[in-house]
Amino acid sequence: MKQKLLSLLLLCTLVFSLAVPTAAAKTMAFTDVKSTDWYYASVKSLYESGVINGTSATTFSPEGTVTLGQALKMILLAAGYEEQAPTTTHWASGYYRLAAQKGFLPSGMTLTLDQTINRLQIAQIIVRVLDLKRTGSEKPFSDTTESAALILYDHGIFNGAPEGNKLVFKPGSSITRAEISAVILRTYQLVESMTKEPEEPETPSIPTQPETPPEPEGDYFYFQGKKVYIVEDIPKNTYDNALFQVNENGFLTYDSDEYSCRIGIDVSRYQGDIDWAAVKGAGVDFAMLRLGYRGYGTGRMVLDTYFYQNLKGALANDIEVGVYFFSQAITPEEGAEEARFCLNALKGYPITYPIVFDWEPYDSSFEARTEGLDDKILTQCAVAFCEEVEDAGYQSMIYSNLTYFYLHFDLNQLVNYPFWLAQYNSRPSFYYHFDIWQYGDSGNVPGIDGKADLNIQFIPKK
Repeated sequence: MKQKLLSLLLLCTLVFSLAVPTAAAKTMAFTDVKSTDWYYASVKSLYESGVINGTSATTFSPEGTVTLGQALKMILLAAGYEEQAPTTTHWASGYYRLAAQKGFLPSGMTLTLDQTINRLQIAQIIVRVLDLKRTGSEKPFSDTTESAALILYDHGIFNGAPEGNKLVFKPGSSITRAEISAVILRTYQLVESMTKEPEEPETPSIPTQPETPPEPEGDYFYFQGKKVYIVEDIPKNTYDNALFQVNENGFLTYDSDEYSCRIGIDVSRYQGDIDWAAVKGAGVDFAMLRLGYRGYGTGRMVLDTYFYQNLKGALANDIEVGVYFFSQAITPEEGAEEARFCLNALKGYPITYPIVFDWEPYDSSFEARTEGLDDKILTQCAVAFCEEVEDAGYQSMIYSNLTYFYLHFDLNQLVNYPFWLAQYNSRPSFYYHFDIWQYGDSGNVPGIDGKADLNIQFIPKK
């Protein structure tokens, strides 16, 4: 799937709010946050993304202070770590344990989780979590030469405050809710810039492909000159290629005695702002949204910038939604971690289509962390992802192309999971049954500027 951050990771339960927001606020009604305030843009962005709430319906309390527990949660989530369940009666104990285990806490720190944290301690934790180094030699602050403060100045996270003709960091001062809003936003943006995003992997189809499934020779058939043994436990493709038609809006359709169809697209941040009402009006029934990806260089997991915007837009226009995660997992544990990332991001949203494992290779010029991954491990990653999704009560699915389905995945281990086939062909030629077919990557869809991937789902008739 050609991969097409300012939504914010899994900060939906950020410590400014006791309630988990299930939809972004449309307007900010805080009487104590004015458009002329320096922190206005940060608070507005976080608030309208559904990330933070105020201390009441009309107040944000920008001068309120931040505790160690609150700071740990925000920093760790902004860095891409999962939400942490409490290990004691304190809600933030899981974050403390993670930080302690990873060595993120400054040496000698004696704060309790409910005590106010100071600016230097915040800087020290961020530097440790992101493993940051100095990129300059300037010493801008008149009140500290602490390395953590200088490192975060280099990276644009702490800019300091003017005091006369000097710039001060105020290392021992507490940090306010207004200040932490800006810091977390900048931290997330830094994480984003550090994370190599999957941009444009090779198209998932091969140059020339037949339009009918291969003919077996006993218990195998040949693909790209290689013998592929048939997995009898996976149903065979029974779609009649003669029944595919193109409708008046340019979408592929299918109707037979056994199946009807639904029209779909898949999108990510690369499609930009989408007019979902126009998409619905064009006849689109479902949308598969990129929820996020794991960077092929750093291995960090990142939420797609447009995910929540697309999710809310599609649902508001009665378009059913599923999601896919662009995996670069190299262990089953990472596959399961990616599934949990998806599940956390989807809390409170009524998706009715699958959560999809989408793993794709890169050529060696990208220096991908997945280069040379063993096929057995790849299959285990897919199974771990799907099991985690299914255990949570959602439908899982595996997206791939002919080459990876036939020659890399061990299909004997995937018999329990539906397939989403990527094959840019006039007719599908996959030997096995598939529920969704991504048949093109250059569709012109009303409401979307540029191109979009086109899909068809096959619905069994009762």
